Amino acid sequence: MQVENHLKSAYQEAFRLAAEKLALCDATVVSSNSGATFDPAKGAFRVDFFGSVHEIIQATGAVTRLDLEGEVPVTEKALILHYLIHAKPSHLTGRAISFMEVPGGGSIYCPSFKLRAIDPMVKAFANRLEAFAAAAAQFGGTPETMGDRSYTLKAFPLVPISYVVWAGDDELPASGTILFDASVADFLPVEDIVLAASFGTYRMVGAASPRKEAKS
Repeated sequence: MQVENHLKSAYQEAFRLAAEKLALCDATVVSSNSGATFDPAKGAFRVDFFGSVHEIIQATGAVTRLDLEGEVPVTEKALILHYLIHAKPSHLTGRAISFMEVPGGGSIYCPSFKLRAIDPMVKAFANRLEAFAAAAAQFGGTPETMGDRSYTLKAFPLVPISYVVWAGDDELPASGTILFDASVADFLPVEDIVLAASFGTYRMVGAASPRKEAKS
């Protein structure tokens, strides 16, 4: 519980600092770099995050998910603001890289990345490839040709993430990987790349989880 409270406080501080930075940014530059849209009348950005439209008030950093009621988690809010303020005038390269290859220290975070993003995906879908397909489709996933099943989801307009699963057999255990466009570090800091990939995994796992039967 103490660790959870510490993490929540850390994300709240990260969100606060990001909101301060966003308020000082040139909205036209932010929109151009990130693929977000900006409404001058409302002073608000709109950006897709895993297929859901989020509105961000520039002056305060307040984040609202337009297709769902309720408070947006602080981790999600911090990640969205980091994308807006971090995005550079870059372009997608079309070249896929592993997390280990991410410039700026992807290798340092590899154990955390595997634990938080890859392992839950493999556990949930290695023996349920059709469920993987259905879950990816809910978030606009595009089928790819890697592994036994693979899908690319857009975390943000310029951050595609490819989720790959091998089902395994009698000789090889099930496995998976997650790939990024080679430009990913131009749009998110390394630690936020871990978070973004994890969000995609847990969204798909959640979508594929069987609903609890109603009590009679």
